[in-house]
Amino acid sequence: MNELMISDTGILARAELDTQITTAKAYPRNQIKFVESAIELATLDQETAESCFYCLVRNGKDGKSEIKGPSIRLAEIAASCWGNIHAATRIVENNGKFITAQGVAWDLEKNVKMSAEVKRKITTKDGRTYSEDMQGVTGNAAAAIALRNAILKVVPRALIDRVYEAAVKFAVGDQKKIETKRKEIFDRFSKMGIETQRILSFYGKASIDEFDISDLGELIGIGTSIKDGLLKIDRAFSMEEVEDNSTEEKIKSLLGDK
Repeated sequence: MNELMISDTGILARAELDTQITTAKAYPRNQIKFVESAIELATLDQETAESCFYCLVRNGKDGKSEIKGPSIRLAEIAASCWGNIHAATRIVENNGKFITAQGVAWDLEKNVKMSAEVKRKITTKDGRTYSEDMQGVTGNAAAAIALRNAILKVVPRALIDRVYEAAVKFAVGDQKKIETKRKEIFDRFSKMGIETQRILSFYGKASIDEFDISDLGELIGIGTSIKDGLLKIDRAFSMEEVEDNSTEEKIKSLLGDK
């Protein structure tokens, strides 16, 4: 009886998938409409636009370097607007030292299936294993990043970049509102426990009035990195110099944004 039930379930699942593939090919997507729909969602409001991009800035021997790109939220928007796509993520291993998450995205119309794995450490500097709650948080962050990477392997980056640029422009605003935007961003960091002086020292500026539109884009992206679990608050705006590019390369590799 159990074998029969399993067999029937497999047949139904295959039939459902065949139907979805047939439907996808019968109603092919329009890439122009995809971009329009994704931009509309990404710029729905200020909070959404700000959540669509991340930024990490590091101090190095050759000066500051930045890593930035489309965030987990933007990938979710892309998947929703792309249509005819299956996307999923799961934890595939927890060996007590690392959690490994896998993300999978399958474009049913083009029959392109991509996967991505992300590994996150779950031990402290002194070798102690994270609590169950912290392992859960770390696992969720890894799973979200893995899903992001898989989706961005399927949806063409040329289209993603157009949505990304629109979100950044909407989030940062124009020169007319820069004073209000500066205050809003610094107040937000203050609520996170990050003092204004710490940010000023990191950027080598005397006051917040010296931050231009480009700087504000970085700050918003850094805030997203903290929210998405890419950056710990105590590591944000760190004056500690990175002696080599190993940390930067690890981050790029993790995010697939080389």
